[in-house]
Amino acid sequence: MKRRRTTVEDAARDHALEALYTAHADRVLGYLRHRTDRETAEEILSETFVLAWHKYGAVPDDALPWLLASARRLLANRVRSDRRYLAATARMAALADRPGSEEVGEAIGTRSEVVAALLTLSETDREALLLSAWYDLTARQAAAVTGCTAAAFAVRLHRARKRFRAALTGADPAEPVPGTPRHPHFARQESA
Repeated sequence: MKRRRTTVEDAARDHALEALYTAHADRVLGYLRHRTDRETAEEILSETFVLAWHKYGAVPDDALPWLLASARRLLANRVRSDRRYLAATARMAALADRPGSEEVGEAIGTRSEVVAALLTLSETDREALLLSAWYDLTARQAAAVTGCTAAAFAVRLHRARKRFRAALTGADPAEPVPGTPRHPHFARQESA
């Protein structure tokens, strides 16, 4: 059983992390600025010190190499994520340009409308939609990819589709889609 930290331990931890930030933030930011743009560097700097806070006991006394290695890994993760996102967007654009895609475009929207709608969604929503529509995975398969249950993925996909549809049409995602039947269970509760 974990023991709970006391207020004194929390204060000591906070003080130590403030000292760590004061001592090393400029050098970590400089390291990141040599590798990416200012905005990304500042975001990764924040993530690095959040990681240090979470792994407080694992940060060695000579913390700068640990912080730089952590920042390097966090930046690499960000770059990989950005590449995956851009690749997925390019694949979707290529799909829209294929012969016969006009019917799909008319049913969904123009490529620019679809891309704009996707950009408004969270990474989780985009991932759910792409795993289902682009990779044609079942809920069980997509759940294995995302690390959740099939039922949780189905709910995630349903919500992502709803937000995507709302982003395309400019509708409120909380409003029911016209022509969509309500679930009988909820209809009974509303009439009661």
